Amino acid sequence: MREIKFVDTTLRDGNQSLWGATGMTTAKVLSVAAAIDRAGFKAIDFIASIHMGVYVRYHKENPWEMIRLAANAIPNTPLTFGTTGRRFIGFKRLPDSMVKLVLERIAANGIRRVWLVDAAHDVSLILKVAQLCKSLGIAEMVAALSFTISPVHTDEFYARIAGEIAASPYVDTLYIKDQGGLLTPDRIRTLVPALKKAINGKTLEIHSHCSTGLATICYLEAIQHGIDVVHTAVPPVAYGTSLPSVTNMLDNLPYLGYGAKTDKETFEVLPSWVRGKEECFSNMDRTALDEMSSALTPIVTEEGFPAGAPAEHDVYYYQHQIPGGMITTLKRQLSEMKQLKRLPEVIDEVVRVRADLGYPIMVTPLSQFVATQASMNVINKVRYKVVPEGVMQYAAGWFGAPPVPINPDVLDKISSQPSAKTIFTKEFPEPSVKEIRKEMGIGANVDDEEFLLRYCMTDKEVDEMLAAGPAKM
Repeated sequence: MREIKFVDTTLRDGNQSLWGATGMTTAKVLSVAAAIDRAGFKAIDFIASIHMGVYVRYHKENPWEMIRLAANAIPNTPLTFGTTGRRFIGFKRLPDSMVKLVLERIAANGIRRVWLVDAAHDVSLILKVAQLCKSLGIAEMVAALSFTISPVHTDEFYARIAGEIAASPYVDTLYIKDQGGLLTPDRIRTLVPALKKAINGKTLEIHSHCSTGLATICYLEAIQHGIDVVHTAVPPVAYGTSLPSVTNMLDNLPYLGYGAKTDKETFEVLPSWVRGKEECFSNMDRTALDEMSSALTPIVTEEGFPAGAPAEHDVYYYQHQIPGGMITTLKRQLSEMKQLKRLPEVIDEVVRVRADLGYPIMVTPLSQFVATQASMNVINKVRYKVVPEGVMQYAAGWFGAPPVPINPDVLDKISSQPSAKTIFTKEFPEPSVKEIRKEMGIGANVDDEEFLLRYCMTDKEVDEMLAAGPAKM
């Protein structure tokens, strides 16, 4: 019997997609630690740099402390850190020396699995970071195949990239990262077999958001075509712009003929018409999953965060392709500027900006670059009158080559910005950690973890976090 395994995304992507990454404090993470460790997950999609910034800025808590406490409280299930290999807290590109320092501290604090997503699918970058992670003792290195719809992102494109990545001994697992919820059952039937063939026996996972209402159906179809691991969340942090519900997946598997609810005994009592295909099972602990849901429900009922609910199908997602978590963040940002009523205009402009910039995949940080540029275009009423630094860096190739050439007229507007000259006329600088410390005036009395926070955030934010003391339990 083939075991279908699960990766939990509740604490990281569910929290980000539905609660703007602000829903989980250290105390709340620890409140579900025992249950999540018993549940039977292959791994926990635990944290990414955006969440570390939120812990500092919103909760006044030290994210490094939170990771250490969680790793101690969840000893049996690997915690996962997500990275782009180019940045950390915020969206500016980091020198390689700083990327290495981030990964060193992540590994030292108990992270055992790292996933990497590069929107440009730069294989050389992916393999460089994978080798670095392995040298630091990371047990499982996972490379993302970030899914999008464009003239160039075909099954053949993904199979070629997957084959190149899977050939590396430093990559253990690959996963389809459908951050926009764009997959359909028809595309699954061609994409998954192509990838399975290309990766030559390595594990293939799937991660798809429910933004268009199709993710659960796509998961079931993907399992039928050989997917090994599915990424899910527990209610109330499942569905909506988050990911499918783990309990719903477990309920559905046996009645489609290729899965059993929890164990072999359950499978044996199913009618013969259900048992016509490959026998699959999952060893998830339903009691532990229910405990997780019960612990998280007060965040909805007492603190006013939304609960995820199944989404109606939305064809417009296939045009703007804004990830679920990004929609939540965009709403918050526009609200802070008292411009929330202009959200529909901004989303329309996202479609135009993405085409202008050569159809970048809408995943961090490029989704933020596109959405920020679209917001500026709408608010300023003149397109590309103001261009953020990230868009300039993207246009200069600092985040990899665009899938297709940037619109020449738009590229001219970007490169003509007063601050663009230095970006377009020099290579990305690669100072050492020692040189960066010296430039910032930070001596050896500040440890690496605080130094990394100060490099990416304001001194005021870090000082307020430190003044608040240890996390309140």
